[in-house]
Amino acid sequence: MKKIFVSALAFDEGKSGISNYTENSVYNLASNNSIDVAILQKDINNYTRKHSNIHFIVYPNILKHTLLNLLFHFFILPFLISTKYDFIFLPAANRRLMFFYPIYTIATFHDLSQFHIRGKYDLFRMLYIRYFIPMFLKGVDKIIAVSHNTKADMLKYLKLKDDDIVVNTNGYDKELYDMPEIDLAQQNRVSPFQKYILYISRIEHPGKNHINLIKAYELLPCEIRKEYSLVLVGSDCENAQAVHDYVNTSKYKTSIQFLGFVENSAMPTLISNAQIFVFPSLYEGFGIPLIEAMAMNVPTLCASNSSLFEIGKGVSLFFDEYDEVSIQQAMTKVIKDKNLQAQMKEAGLKRAKLYDWRSHANNIINLYEENKLLQYSKTFC
Repeated sequence: MKKIFVSALAFDEGKSGISNYTENSVYNLASNNSIDVAILQKDINNYTRKHSNIHFIVYPNILKHTLLNLLFHFFILPFLISTKYDFIFLPAANRRLMFFYPIYTIATFHDLSQFHIRGKYDLFRMLYIRYFIPMFLKGVDKIIAVSHNTKADMLKYLKLKDDDIVVNTNGYDKELYDMPEIDLAQQNRVSPFQKYILYISRIEHPGKNHINLIKAYELLPCEIRKEYSLVLVGSDCENAQAVHDYVNTSKYKTSIQFLGFVENSAMPTLISNAQIFVFPSLYEGFGIPLIEAMAMNVPTLCASNSSLFEIGKGVSLFFDEYDEVSIQQAMTKVIKDKNLQAQMKEAGLKRAKLYDWRSHANNIINLYEENKLLQYSKTFC
C-alpha cells in the first residue's frame, strides 16, 4: 500500500471537470492505497466520492481567494509535505503547481484551450500559462496528459520533452452509471417522458459554444423543434450572461431549459432519457460527458476538434462547431434516422468500455513503480 499526498486545493466546489477528475482518480487510487487529500474547509461537503482510505488535510477558507491559493500552493505547501509519502499527485497541474517538489511527483495536465479560443483568458493569465507553467512543470517527475491531443498541445505550446509526458486517458464512473434510475420529475428536473436534446457543460461564453448550439436549435425543422426541448446543464461561469441574454430574446425560449448544476447521482437518468447528446465546445482537453453519454446508450454528436475528434471518431457524428447550419443538419439527421441512432448507440457502448478510472489509477501507480525500479537499477549499476 502506497501513501500518497494529493492536492485538491483547486476543487471548484465540486462543479467542474477538474473536480470530477480529482474525485474519480483519487477514489480509484484509494482502493489499494492510503491517500491524504489537501482540501479547503468549504469543499469537504462538496467532495462526494469518499473512501475509508481517503483522509482530508483541511485548510482554512481564506485560501479560497485565487491569488492566496496560488501563492500558498507554490511557496508554502511544498514545505508542509512530509517525506513519509511515497509520492505527490497533483490532479490539476494546469491550475496548481509548486516551485519545488520535495518528493517524487506525478501531475495531470488537462488542456490548453486558451491557445485555441481567442480571448478566453486575460493577458496576466496567458503570461502565467505560457511562461510560468512550463518552468514549474519541468520539476515534475512525470506529467500525465488526459488525451493525445493535450500532449500534442503541450509539446507545441509549452516546449516540454516528449519523454516527460505520458498519455493516460480519463474514464467515467461505472459504479454510478450502473445505479438504478432516479425519478427526475420528483426533483423538479426534466421529466423523463419529455423528449429533449442534451448538452452538459459549464455555461461559459464563447468557449463552450452554447449560442451556436441554440441558434442551431432555432433552425431545426418545425416538427422536430416542437417535439424536442433543448436542455443545458452546468453552472454559470465566464460570460454566462451572454448566453442567458441570447435565450431571453429567442422566440423559442420556453423550449430551452437551463438546469444549472446537477448532482452526479442524477446524471445517469438525465443522460439516458435524452434522445441525443450534443457537444459543440470549441475545445476540450478530454470531454468526460461525451463518454458518459455513450455509456448510457445515447447517440452523440460533437464538434470536430481537439480531443472530441479523438474520442468520438467512428462513433459520433461530427459537425462544424462554428456553423449553426452544420450543427442543425447533424441534429436533424440523427433524430430522423432510427437506424443511424441504433448504429451510434452500439458503437458508443463499445467505445465507452475503453475508458476506465480503475485503469487510469493503476497507470498512475505504475508510473511511480517504474521510477522505483529505475532508481533501484541505477543503485546497482
